Amino acid sequence: METSTDTSKRRWGQARRLAFIDLRLQYDARINRRDLIDFFDISTPQASADLSLYQVLAPDNLRYDASLRVYVAGDSFQPIFGRTSATSYLDEIHRVARNVVEPGESFVGFTPPTGVVATPVRAIEASEVAVLVRAIRDQKALRVVYQSMDDPNPRERVITPHAFGFDGLRWHARAWCHQRRVFRDFAIGRLAVTGAADTADTIEPKADVGWYTVVQVVLIPHPKLSSSQRTVVMHDYGMTNARLLLSCRKAMLFYTLRHLNLESAEVVDNPASQHVIVENRAEVDRWADEDRAGTAGVSP
Repeated sequence: METSTDTSKRRWGQARRLAFIDLRLQYDARINRRDLIDFFDISTPQASADLSLYQVLAPDNLRYDASLRVYVAGDSFQPIFGRTSATSYLDEIHRVARNVVEPGESFVGFTPPTGVVATPVRAIEASEVAVLVRAIRDQKALRVVYQSMDDPNPRERVITPHAFGFDGLRWHARAWCHQRRVFRDFAIGRLAVTGAADTADTIEPKADVGWYTVVQVVLIPHPKLSSSQRTVVMHDYGMTNARLLLSCRKAMLFYTLRHLNLESAEVVDNPASQHVIVENRAEVDRWADEDRAGTAGVSP
């Protein structure tokens, strides 16, 4: 059987169709030529050729069921595109459920009814992000108007962005603030680019210590859980030796702890609502205190 590395060497269009067959067989356990024809807008002979090629690559993965008139997954099916984890599939049905992609744009065939936590959709125009992307690529400064939550009025600033960050709810531009002389996070939804900025400053992104310093956050099951509960938590979080090591950018540490509801060092009295704690709390708090002191500033 070919590996995903082998199949990735094939032409991109053909490789995508093979990946499509692979995913449909893995989760739907069936596929026919019409699925390929409709999704990729290809001819019937091409669809037949793709299925034949897949069968050559992974002969035990599918067989033709004459009564159903479809190809079905073999009993010993093993994905050839590395999808032994369900993360990719679950991410995809999450994107469909949130209308990020249309069902017809997704490789997923049958989509189970999927509920997602209701969160506000941050309205960011593609043109706004495109300006930031080009500034990051070209290492150019921008003149912006930014609305801080600590200031009742928006302020003009000059920034040189070098990265994007996502805190679980909002997208940020990581940038050098020429006024405050510090690297900071700017929520994209609060930022309006007014044009290019001329500046004599030469900004080296590698100088952003907060962005390029990696903090290790060690999670362990809550000590007040029962032995059986701790075992479930270890499996749920994919822990090794009862620990999960999260590698986190120092600039993203605050967001990471907030996202996990672990901002406070206090042990939650009800472990049923807080399944994990930070084992290296003192070390993490030192990094967080340094952040709050402004070494790797986060804009309000």
